[in-house]
Amino acid sequence: MYKKILISTDGTESNRHAVDDGIRLAKALGAEVTALFVFDIGNYSNVGTGIGIPVDREYVINTSEEALAYAKEQGEKAGVKVTLKMVSGHPAEAIVEESASHDLVVCGTLGRAGLSRALLGSVAEKVVRFSYAPVLVCRKPK
Repeated sequence: MYKKILISTDGTESNRHAVDDGIRLAKALGAEVTALFVFDIGNYSNVGTGIGIPVDREYVINTSEEALAYAKEQGEKAGVKVTLKMVSGHPAEAIVEESASHDLVVCGTLGRAGLSRALLGSVAEKVVRFSYAPVLVCRKPK
């Protein structure tokens, strides 16, 4: 059914549940996993003009390395092949683009983008709407 699973990861604690769920599913299905970290250029687009959040290169590198290392570690524990990938761009757009070469997308959600997005985060919502593959959205258990 699903042989190539894309798991988006951002390094947050709540997202680890999506990684865990995606790895468990991949193991059960005998699927391969691509763990994707997207460096969100939208948060840093105005740095050159002095407007926006200053880029701490070391922080971004550490966050991406930790997020991808967690996915790889979980895959190794479960005996699942995990390919690591990092790209820069707008997260939803990058995940949707990558979904074209996968059978399933697994992502997490915080649902913190306001009342209209209380049940599903804005990135997850865009991925669900535009993904080329089915999407499994995972939320941290309460």
